[in-house]
Amino acid sequence: MFESVSVWIWAIVVLNLAVAVAAICALRYLSGLLFGVDSRNELAEKDNFAFGVTLAGGAVAVALVLAAATAGDPAVDFAQELGVVSLYAVLGLVLLKVGMAINDWVVFNEFSLKQAINGGNVAAGAAQAANLIAIGLLVNAAIDYSEGGLATAVASVVIVFLLAQIVLLGVTRMRGFIYAKRNDGARWQAAIESGNTALAVRYTGHLVGTALAVSSAGGMIVYVVPPDAGMVVVYAALLGLAVVLAGVLLLLSMLAQRVILHGIDVVQEVDVQANIGVAAIEASVFIGVGLVMHAVIG
Repeated sequence: MFESVSVWIWAIVVLNLAVAVAAICALRYLSGLLFGVDSRNELAEKDNFAFGVTLAGGAVAVALVLAAATAGDPAVDFAQELGVVSLYAVLGLVLLKVGMAINDWVVFNEFSLKQAINGGNVAAGAAQAANLIAIGLLVNAAIDYSEGGLATAVASVVIVFLLAQIVLLGVTRMRGFIYAKRNDGARWQAAIESGNTALAVRYTGHLVGTALAVSSAGGMIVYVVPPDAGMVVVYAALLGLAVVLAGVLLLLSMLAQRVILHGIDVVQEVDVQANIGVAAIEASVFIGVGLVMHAVIG
C-alpha cells in the first residue's frame, strides 16, 4: 500500500514538473504573442539585453503561477491533475499578457515601454520584468487563497489580479511623486525612458517588495462568503488591506534605508548619477521588508 501511494505521488510530481517546464519553455516560443517580437532575433541577432531581462522576468512569473497551481493535494487521477495544472499555466500566460498591456498603456502612460525595450532600454526592460514578477507573486497568492470549485477559484484569481493592478499602479505613481519632490518636479518616467537603470533597480525592489507584502493579505481575511454581503465585502477588504500593507512597507523600508545608507545622498547617487550599487541596496531593503511582512502576516 505504501509503495503504491509513493508511486502515485511521484507520478503526479513528474507530471506537474513536466507541465511547468513546458510552460516556461513555451514562454520563449510564444514571445511573439506575449511581447510582440521575435525572441531569437532580439536575443541572438540584436543582442537586446533589455528584452532578455523582460523575458527572464516572465519566466519567473510563470514559475510562480505554476508553483501555486501544483501545490497542495493531488487530483484523483492524471487527467484531472493535467487539466488543472494546464489550465493555470494558460491562465498565467494570459494574465501576464494582460498585465503587460496594463503596464504599457496605464501604468507607464508617458512613453511606450514596448518600444523602449525593443530599442534596448535596459531600464524599461527591468521595469517590465519587475511588473511581471510582481504579477506572478500576486497570482500565486490568489491561487493559494481561493477555495471552492475550479471555476470559482479561477474567477477569484482573475478578480484578485485586477485588484492587484490598482496597488501596482499606486506604487508606480508613488515613485513618480517621490522623484518629482526630490528633483524639482522632474518626471520619473522620463528618467526611465532616458535609460536610468538605477531608478529601475530601485523600482524593481519596491514593486516586488510590495507584491510580497500584499500577497500576505489573504492570511488576515478568511475566504468566506458573508451571508448578508457576499464576496464583494471580502474583495473590498482585501484591496483596503493591500493598500495599508503597501503603505507600511514603504514606511518601514524608507526608515531602514535611512539607517543603512546613513551619510549617503541617495538622490544624488541614484537619481542623478545612476549609481546601481546604491539602488540595489535600496531594492534589497524593500524586498527584505516585504519578505518579513509576508512571513509574519501570511
